Amino acid sequence: MHGADSESFEWVLRSAGESSSARLRDAPGAREAVERAFTQAASLSAAAPEPRAFARHLGAWLSRAGDPVLALERLHARDFALALACAEGLPAATTLLEQEVLLALRVPLSRIHPSPVFVDEVLQVLRANLLMPRADAPSRLLGYAGVGPLLHWVSVSAVRLALRMRKAQGEESLVDAEVLAAHPSPGGLELGFVREEARGHVRAAFIRAVASLDDEDRELLRLHFVERLSLERMGALFGLHKSTLSRRLSSVQALLEKRTRRALSERLALPEPEVDSLMRAIHGRLDLSLSGLLAARE
Repeated sequence: MHGADSESFEWVLRSAGESSSARLRDAPGAREAVERAFTQAASLSAAAPEPRAFARHLGAWLSRAGDPVLALERLHARDFALALACAEGLPAATTLLEQEVLLALRVPLSRIHPSPVFVDEVLQVLRANLLMPRADAPSRLLGYAGVGPLLHWVSVSAVRLALRMRKAQGEESLVDAEVLAAHPSPGGLELGFVREEARGHVRAAFIRAVASLDDEDRELLRLHFVERLSLERMGALFGLHKSTLSRRLSSVQALLEKRTRRALSERLALPEPEVDSLMRAIHGRLDLSLSGLLAARE
């Protein structure tokens, strides 16, 4: 596959629909942006899709974009082309997907469940979901729109799959809570500042609070605090504005604080002023931001 030329630009426009095609043709820099996309796709070498197929796929995607010019500028073209080549069953592309994406998921998946067997099972099902042809629908990889890295897009599916598989084993809440609380790091919630005899109770109360969250809230926390996805990238993944996600994350953190407080009160049978004092100590050190609890180093 070679870089774009005038003919390649016309291939894209023919698949982009009348409205998007007109906007792209008149937009300064659009032709150069398409050329960059073809050059990035071509960098896949043996794993690159056929140029006309890439042009059709790119044009069809731009036809659905609200702002095709902006979408083209922000496109992760190499990943976009890799997803297409994998969907078409190109062996070199599936090998590259394994190396660059699936293998990179082992560490984050191990935070959901530490068993290597469990991680292997999740990855095997994920491979089948992504790469096996479907008689009644196009390949799932064709749903990747090039917004954010392909690794992040696949990681969302991987996390959801792992949560479902763990739920089928009847242990999702406990394991997830233990995983979230298992990795304090410098600058995080270090319980040493809490008096020694209360340390275990605080940890247990927090684990109980995390376990009470639903799967989606725990997933949002993990993606933001463990995978370090920005609000912009998460918004692109979930189709939400970053301000909406910010409010959602703040709401979940406030809920965690409330439920941790309640669990501490029940566990220690302390009067409310003492629970308040303990919670202020925790809040003052980290504001229950979860950064230390979730940000295990790779």
